[in-house]
Amino acid sequence: MESWREGLLKISLTKLQQEKLRMSLVDSKTNTDMLLDDNVIILEIEDLNIAKEFLEEAERIGVNCKIEE
Repeated sequence: MESWREGLLKISLTKLQQEKLRMSLVDSKTNTDMLLDDNVIILEIEDLNIAKEFLEEAERIGVNCKIEE
């Protein structure tokens, strides 16, 4: 996750990480807060299909992100 756009759905981003990536609430919220502080967040997702689904949903809720292989 590289940056965020105005209107970012912060709670949705936290929930997306929990549901799609099976992250804890603490880790998901920390990532969301760090992104809001203009930090780049690197997530290692082993399953490419899950990574693509996450990216698509994250983009929809206001995150600028990309997949690096």
